[in-house]
Order: sequence, then structure tokens, then C-alpha cells
Amino acid sequence: MNHQQEWLNSCVDEQVIELNVTTLEGMSPCEHLLYSDELPRRNDGRLSNHILQRYQHTELGGWWCSGIDVMSGEDDLWGCFKPKQPRLSYDRGKPIKYEHPPQTPTGIFALRVPLHLWATIAQQHGIHFTPEMIDNTQVDGGFWQWVIAHPSIPLCITEGAKKAGALLSAGYVAIALPGINNGYRTPKDEQGKRIGKSYLIPQLKKLTSGQREIYLTFDQDSKPNTIKAVNNAIRKLGYLLS
Repeated sequence: MNHQQEWLNSCVDEQVIELNVTTLEGMSPCEHLLYSDELPRRNDGRLSNHILQRYQHTELGGWWCSGIDVMSGEDDLWGCFKPKQPRLSYDRGKPIKYEHPPQTPTGIFALRVPLHLWATIAQQHGIHFTPEMIDNTQVDGGFWQWVIAHPSIPLCITEGAKKAGALLSAGYVAIALPGINNGYRTPKDEQGKRIGKSYLIPQLKKLTSGQREIYLTFDQDSKPNTIKAVNNAIRKLGYLLS
């Protein structure tokens, strides 16, 4: 299945797919993933062999998704890659479905939004969409800066880029986290012991200011452990958002 059909099957608008999802293969996936200065390198600056071997499976191809950096309004360097042939995790031996750039803070998926969906979202919130609202100096036309400037528009926070795409396609303003616990940071020492209070990641803090209504739209699940984990994440994130 090609990436476009996979996203269409998740009820994502075709233009949303075209604006945010790209097929990659060969060395291109590694170029998108392995950009952190914290990754181990040889004396000549080349990535160490064990890192290159770990991500060798990505050469077979897959799709990459990234959106907008809401802090700058520019294209986001961070994103995720879904390989055609995933590697297995070291600890549990399960396929790693999505790869994110290692040794770099996780971000959010604030996807680029086509004009027809922007107009739909504006209309649903009593705002008349006009061409003057488009900021051609912004790579996304200024959609996310417009959202930030209108705290009366509710925001959905979900998990996974495709779910954000589906919500946007249905006319909801939505961003996605790569995981249910990635909306906040908890300071820890080298031994993993907590040394400070948890706090929202900067992107969420910027998007959720101004008394904006927030909806946490994580998946439902029948597994008790997953239900507990999701409820804990909702409780923690909800507290930090309040």
C-alpha cells in the first residue's frame, strides 16, 4: 500500500496528505532522521557505524511526515518516518512502527492546512475567511499563527500524525503528539530520578494560552494497562493545561 492510500484510508483529506507526507528511500530517510549533534560520530564527522547500521532498514523506503514549527512558523525539522520494513526493539523484540529523530526533543505534528479546510474551520467559528488572512511570508500561509491569534477556537490534542490529519480534515483544529506522554517534560538526573516539576513543552504552551478550550482525544483501548496509561497521561497533561 502506498502512503497516500494509507492516509486516505484514515479519512485524511488528499491535500493534507500532499502538503505533509512524502515517500522516502535510500539515504533520504537517514538524512531526515539523523541530524542531531548529540549522535556519536567519528573523528571525520561521519556518523558512527553502529548508528548507521541501526537505521539501515530505512533505506528500503517508507513515508515521512512533518509539519510546521509553531514556535517559528517555519517548516519543522522534526517529524516521523514509517519504514516499510521496521526494525525490532532491543528490549521487547517488537517492531518499531514509527521512527523519530534520535537524541533530539520530540515535537508536535502541526500539519500544513489547505485553504479550503482553513475556510471551513473559520466559518465554523463565525469567522469570515478572506484572502487577506493569508500570510504569504509564512510557509503554511500563516494558518497556525492565525490559530494562536484566535484563542476562542478550540484545540484537539491527539496521538499520531494521521489522527491529526483526520481531525483537521473533519474541520477540527488539531495537533498530534508522537506519544501520550510527550506533551510535557519531567526533569531527571543521570540516574533517572525526578529532580523537578513537570512542565508543558513550549509548542503546547504557545498553542494553549489565552483560555483556549482543549480536548484530549487519545485512543480508546480495551487493554487494562493501556487504559491506565492513557488515563494517567490525560490526568497529568490536563493538570498542566489547567
